[in-house]
Amino acid sequence: MAGRITAASLATAAKLNRIWVKKATDLGLISPASLDGEDVIVVQVLAVVDQLVWPGDKRSRSETRALQIGLPLVVNTAREAISDPRTTRDTVLWIMQNDVKVTNSLGERAHFVIDTLGKRCAYSIPLGEWIATLPKGYEVPTTRRLTTPAEPGTAAEQPAAQLAAH
Repeated sequence: MAGRITAASLATAAKLNRIWVKKATDLGLISPASLDGEDVIVVQVLAVVDQLVWPGDKRSRSETRALQIGLPLVVNTAREAISDPRTTRDTVLWIMQNDVKVTNSLGERAHFVIDTLGKRCAYSIPLGEWIATLPKGYEVPTTRRLTTPAEPGTAAEQPAAQLAAH
């Protein structure tokens, strides 16, 4: 990218108010000195997670929000998925009251929902889709792979084939 990414341009790329970029900075989740496309995803994840209310929990809108599993765990899991070669457009970040999970395919997602999630509540973030649709100039290495259709038999197809074999 030719120009430096500013907090304002990052907020615009994330389609959020600048207050979310400031909050992410204040929490130490991003560094204003070195903003990049990964930070767009981090701010988007923060904006969703910060507003979660679990069934049975009552909380005023002005009350400080705290996740039982911890915001750093959710953000770090999202960051790991951003650079994971198994990440696809179907990758979903699952946030549960006491756990975080990533699924990378429709099959993994179905297996997770049926066998693991059961009757528990979870919020899902379409992480792969968010990565694939990062604006021009904010792309991460995974963005190009997710937006370029793989040719049959190429290395880009192999991770999905390997997952299906397990």
